[in-house]
Amino acid sequence: MAGVPLLKELSEKYRERGFEVIASTNEDPAKVDEWLGKNPLNYGVVSKAPGVSAYVKMGQGVPRGWVISADGKIAFTGKPADITGAMVETWLKDCPASKIERQLNRELAAAVKHYNAGKYGKALLEAMKHESSENDRVAADAKFVADKVRKAIDWRKEEATRLREAGRLSALVTLFEQDSKAYDGLGYADECAAEAKVLKATPEYKTCKAADEMLARITSTKDLKGDALLRELDRVIEKYPDTPAGRDAAALKSKAAKGN
Repeated sequence: MAGVPLLKELSEKYRERGFEVIASTNEDPAKVDEWLGKNPLNYGVVSKAPGVSAYVKMGQGVPRGWVISADGKIAFTGKPADITGAMVETWLKDCPASKIERQLNRELAAAVKHYNAGKYGKALLEAMKHESSENDRVAADAKFVADKVRKAIDWRKEEATRLREAGRLSALVTLFEQDSKAYDGLGYADECAAEAKVLKATPEYKTCKAADEMLARITSTKDLKGDALLRELDRVIEKYPDTPAGRDAAALKSKAAKGN
């Protein structure tokens, strides 16, 4: 718990710029809820999440932290107490998901307003109007906004590739539908809308979505434990063996069985 004050400080200072703190513990959820009632936090806590401890190889009583960048790469691993504000500033410097808080030329006011509202397509279109400005400051600020949006698009495309290769079609369609709205006005948004429409008409998508929904109902039922949980997971595995949800169910079953 020694690192809690630091994590609260980092969360308070940087969360609006895209730095999200999530803590994971193997403690019993009831104990965690009791502790949080006395020690409120400004970041999320995951208690006994299936597969989390196995994935990060947490040691008993040894705090371990990972910082994952927006493009899915591990930017840091080590003791959370070793994370400094300077390090976070470096990670967030070019983060396209962060809000624009720095003071830009008034010519970019509309672009900044759109960007901070999550309307990235409109932000880019506004910025592009000023990229060729004869005023060097205006041109530089326009490039700053435009580059953030363009980098965000590149990262979203990379995420779409990862989801497509993993067969996670439900998540892929969700990404496309989100981006078709967020990047409205750009060719990228049109591409997202078109691919989402095609995918949603395929039997593969419908099967994946049904499997995902079935597994989500099981994992969201807090009272489902022991043999009852294993039986429900078996239903997903048997009905949807070749889907990501089927494989996730198998991994959850293995984890749950070891815990019994």
